[in-house]
Amino acid sequence: MRIGLLEDDTCQIELINLWISEVGGQLKSYTTGHSFREAMDHEQFDLLVLDWHLPDTTGIDELDWLRSEKATNTPILFITSRDSEESVIEALDHGADDYMVKPVNKNITLARIKALQRRNRINSDNGPTPSPDNAEQPSDIETFAPYEINTAEHSISKHGEPVKLTHKEYELTLHLFRHAGCLVSRDYLLEKIWGTRGDLNTRTVDTHISRIRSKLGINPAIGWQLSSIYQRGYRLSRISQE
Repeated sequence: MRIGLLEDDTCQIELINLWISEVGGQLKSYTTGHSFREAMDHEQFDLLVLDWHLPDTTGIDELDWLRSEKATNTPILFITSRDSEESVIEALDHGADDYMVKPVNKNITLARIKALQRRNRINSDNGPTPSPDNAEQPSDIETFAPYEINTAEHSISKHGEPVKLTHKEYELTLHLFRHAGCLVSRDYLLEKIWGTRGDLNTRTVDTHISRIRSKLGINPAIGWQLSSIYQRGYRLSRISQE
């Protein structure tokens, strides 16, 4: 569980960091909107927590930016001192998933976080919203032409021909296609797919990226490009063939 926190109160940061670490999670905190936006260019989180009042921005401004530019599906929880009904409604109307008023209780906060994660996991398991690529397909088939991913059988085919992948290669491929166009960090993939700490010095992800690029024949000529972004992560992008 990787959580990104936008909060300028150091005591609140230390408190939430303690709670998250006690349940085996990892928290990265940012005290300004500027540093938060810079981080979102190369970080990926399972959950984002926002305060309302910040030195250079507001939580609502950052929420609007996230929903329009970055974390369209990432659960977002507001933790703020603003306790008016109007503030709660405004945050939820702008795309927040939950809202808590300071001071917050440890057990309730962790329960809310788990509930948001559970809801997001269910939505992810149901696959992406149908598009021209996967319209009229069974619910367990996701199409990213010329690739088809069968989530029930954990298999991938290219032009209708099966591609033999290991379990981890399959999971990595599915994750990259579901987040096509997004920069996905190495730390995030290590924790999400391998269940290990993101700060471990390992070439595991690089090796698997190389293998799936080769096995799937991913290249611009086929309409896809899998790029390694130095010291940041990877991005799978659709390439126009017009």
